[in-house]
Order: sequence, then structure tokens, then C-alpha cells
Amino acid sequence: MNLFKNLKKSSLKCGMILCGIVLFFSCEKSETKPNTVVSESSHGLYVLNEGVWQMNNSSISFYDFDAATTTDAFLAANQRGLGDTGSDLQKYGSKLYCVVNISETLEIMDLQTAKSLKQISLSGKQPRKITFDGAFAYLCCYDGSVLKIDTSTMAIVNTVQAGSNPDGVCVANGKLYVSNSGGLNFPNYGNSVSVFDLATFSHIKDISVGLNPTRMAHDAQGDIYIVCNGNYGSVPAQFQRIDSQTDELVETFPFPVSNFTISGTFAYLYYYDFSTQKYSVKVMDVSSETIVNENFIVDEVSILTPYAIAVNPATGDVFIADASQYTTNGDIFCFDAAGHFKYKFEAGINPTAIVFK
Repeated sequence: MNLFKNLKKSSLKCGMILCGIVLFFSCEKSETKPNTVVSESSHGLYVLNEGVWQMNNSSISFYDFDAATTTDAFLAANQRGLGDTGSDLQKYGSKLYCVVNISETLEIMDLQTAKSLKQISLSGKQPRKITFDGAFAYLCCYDGSVLKIDTSTMAIVNTVQAGSNPDGVCVANGKLYVSNSGGLNFPNYGNSVSVFDLATFSHIKDISVGLNPTRMAHDAQGDIYIVCNGNYGSVPAQFQRIDSQTDELVETFPFPVSNFTISGTFAYLYYYDFSTQKYSVKVMDVSSETIVNENFIVDEVSILTPYAIAVNPATGDVFIADASQYTTNGDIFCFDAAGHFKYKFEAGINPTAIVFK
């Protein structure tokens, strides 16, 4: 209803007011249906809502593209809560994998319905991020371990040790890369990426990177991109690139990044400055390592705190999650490939990951 308050205070003419009302109803089209089970035939996206730490209120929302409705998908499908502090959500094959950090579980679900197939207890490990290759999933945990999980049997089959508080995993060129954040060792953060051979699941080397490395992703050429958060003060955040052929750090970009996603030859990058409470969204061509758009978002929107970003591979639409004040439900904003705002819908508290169904 804020739109109508703003219109009251403005001196816009009647025609402009009418256009604003039409825009309001075309963009605010999401309806919440908390008890509706996700239909197997539906098309949409899942959102992992991190919740508030130690409040046991993580959730998974589902937004139906056709019906423009949102449901509390995990609760509806399983008649129980997800747990405390969801930290990652990924799809692989016919399954959906959710890492729940403080509850120390890995929830494996049917991708079509969000119905739980198995919950793996990981007591004492504080799991963080998950990735996949072949018949296996690889899950890094804050206790330093990396678990190898058979995606067919849903059983842990092997474990290796990385560095301090791993907080990102990525596969490229037959190798597994694990970022050692040292995130629980403030102010002594980590600054390395551990490399493992996937065929033998054995350690190859450690690569020195920026301070407090976390999120990672690879492009089609096998380059690994990594976010290093710094110390949130005197050491700024960095965005770096590792060559998976040589396993060397080859580039530090001249701009900070908080989070990113890669779709085709483009990386969509956002940075949120906690001191100024301002954010920016850039687009980089990963084939040439050049910024092709300094300001992706064309229209004026009310994103307060960007918290996740994803690209729908079927349409090219870009989705940005807004955590707002971290204590209330966040919103998901949809933009077309040119950066124009299309619509938004409400998710849960601290939406932190987006997966397309």
C-alpha cells in the first residue's frame, strides 16, 4: 500500500495515477498459499529462506510461475519444519538438496514436490555448501571436513579434510575446490582454497587467495571465480579467478563482490556495502573477463539488502533476493535480461538461495 501513500503526496495528474495503479496490480501479483503442496506438473522456483539464527525457522518457499502463487513448500509436503539456519539449496538430477547449518542436517527431497526422501544427520559438523559431479555430491562443513555422498543411495561414502571452516565448493577439470574461510576464527580468517583430485578423492595442493574466501563458481572454460569477504573492516572484499588448468590464482578484479551467479558466458555480480548500505549489480563477460554492464538494474526498485542472485536458464530472467532488515519476510525481484523490473513476490526470512524447477 506504500504506492498509494506516495501517490497521495505527489502532484501527479490523474492519468499518471491510473498508470501507477495498473503497475501496482501487475507487479504485486503473488498470492501466498502456505498449506498448498507443490504440484508435480508446476513450473516455478524454490527459495531457501535462511531464517534467523537459533530461531529454528528456516523454510523453503515455492513460487509458481503460471499461478503467481507462493507456498511454504517444505512444510506443506512434509508436515514439519526445515530446521535452523538453512545455508544452501541445490538441485541435481531428480533431487533437491538442502543444507541446514545449525540443525546440522542435509535434507534430500524430490525435486518435483519437495517431499523429503532422506534426512542425513551431521552432528558436530556444521555443514555449509554442496556441489555435484557424476554420481556424487560433495558437502563442505565448518569442522573442516568434506563429505562425499552417493546420490543414488544417499549415503556418505568418504570424507577428506580441508582447511579451517570451509564455506564454498566447486568442481572443475576433474578436481574439487574448497574455500577455507576461517570464518569462526575472527579476526584470524583463512586465505586458501584446497584442491582435491576427484578420481582418488585425495588432496593435491592449497592455493593462497584473499582473506575469508567463501562463494565459488566455475565458467565453461574451467575458470574458478571466488568471493573473498575480507575482514569487514580494514581488509576489503575481493573477487578473484583461479585457473583450473594450472591451479594458480591468476586474477584479482578491481572491484568487490558479495555474491554472484554465472549463466552462459555472463556472470551477474552484486556488492553490498555495509557501511554505506548501498548496493550495485554488474554484468561481466567471463569469456573476456570484462564488465559489460556497470548498472544492470534499469528501473527504480526498492531492494534494501540483496542476499541472493540467480538466472532462469529457460528465460534469461534474473532474480534477486532482498533480505530487507534480516528479521522479517524478504522479497524476490524478477528482472528481464535487459535489467527491466518485471514483478516481485514475498518469500520467507532471509532468502538465501534460488533453484528453478
